Amino acid sequence: MRHVRDLSRRQFLVRAGGTAAAVPTLSAILDACSKPGASVSGSEAVQIARPDNPVTLPMTGEPIATDTPIEQGATIQILNWSVYMWKYVINQFVQQYADNGIKFSGISTFNNMDEGVQKLQSGKIQADVFFPTIDVLGKLVAADLLQPLNHDLIPALQQDNWAVFQNPYYDQGWRYSVPYTIYTTGIGYRRDQISDEQIHGMDNPWSILWDPANKGMVGVYPSDRDAMAIVLMKNGITDLNTSNDADLEKVRTDLLAMIDAVNPRIAYDASYNKLQNDKFWVTTAWSGDVVAGWGYAAPYTEAAYKGYGYWFPADRKGPIDNDLIAIPKNAAHPRLAHEFINFWISFRHAMDNFSWNGYQPPQTQADVNALTHTQGLYNKQSSSWAAPADYVAPWMPDAVVRESDFGIGYREGPLPPDVDDRWHQIWSEFTAGVGS
Repeated sequence: MRHVRDLSRRQFLVRAGGTAAAVPTLSAILDACSKPGASVSGSEAVQIARPDNPVTLPMTGEPIATDTPIEQGATIQILNWSVYMWKYVINQFVQQYADNGIKFSGISTFNNMDEGVQKLQSGKIQADVFFPTIDVLGKLVAADLLQPLNHDLIPALQQDNWAVFQNPYYDQGWRYSVPYTIYTTGIGYRRDQISDEQIHGMDNPWSILWDPANKGMVGVYPSDRDAMAIVLMKNGITDLNTSNDADLEKVRTDLLAMIDAVNPRIAYDASYNKLQNDKFWVTTAWSGDVVAGWGYAAPYTEAAYKGYGYWFPADRKGPIDNDLIAIPKNAAHPRLAHEFINFWISFRHAMDNFSWNGYQPPQTQADVNALTHTQGLYNKQSSSWAAPADYVAPWMPDAVVRESDFGIGYREGPLPPDVDDRWHQIWSEFTAGVGS
């Protein structure tokens, strides 16, 4: 049974707009936590995973034994992106393991991966489960921050999840990670300012972020990889991990040109809050954010519900990726963490979470052709529109992800340290001139 998003989801907005306090770059963070005399920056320590260059990550220990007992009276510690898990589903987990005295006190959150890794390696948060991205996984293993998984304790991966994740290119044999959600990176827009016909009819819809007609109403995520990937796509460059000087210089000049053309603003909640509340007309967007965005529209009316859309290339040749779940090396409750992962990626619970956070899980039992609904729910007693009947609005079919997309779209993988530094430099130059 699907669960309609509770209206209280609006209380979980990421705290007000703008960029967070600066944290060290990922390379600096991981170098700082490596063993004395060693570095995770060198190519000898981290293999660069690509779809055409799959990587088997080195074992940094042995998985816990299958007969390890579930920790009794434990409080599950979760370190995850902000506004990314439905507490209802977490409470279901706690109820299922009530006989073990399991508790939940809240989620420790982060708003970008640098911040998340900093919290992980600091030791101040002894998380049982952590939600990394593909591009940092190898570095986390090299820094000995993750523990190998016991596959016997996570049968739901093989039972319920797409085949593409049984042996992913970035973690052959899924030694350290399982998939959490899948998503594309595209363009979110207000349909009362930019019609579906307009954006779909453009020769290069990526360029709409530079259109002076939207000046002052353009949003950009505070995510260098995703924003810069869109600039690359705009220029017909499909290597989203490029180290080519000419490519990166084009990214730099286009980002600076965006400042002059439209005066963009950086916001974590660009596509699921500010777009819905007329702060932006167009923005960089992850598919899941736009799918979930109806919950932030004010007021809850049919017009507000239908007021925004999502564009991604019809040929599916665009940025596509997935987030992960892993277990930190210092997890206090590793057996409970395995139980939690297995619970979370099983069909019923994964789809429940999807109904709340808008991010699709790669579930084999979910008919991707039936994820878009035909109408919202009209409450005759209150004469108002409530939640949509299913998962994705019918005018946003671009937001539905298919398994075949992972053989068509372009992936953001790990970058060598010198390339990562170059990307950060370009991004810093851009953000220095952008408001929030």
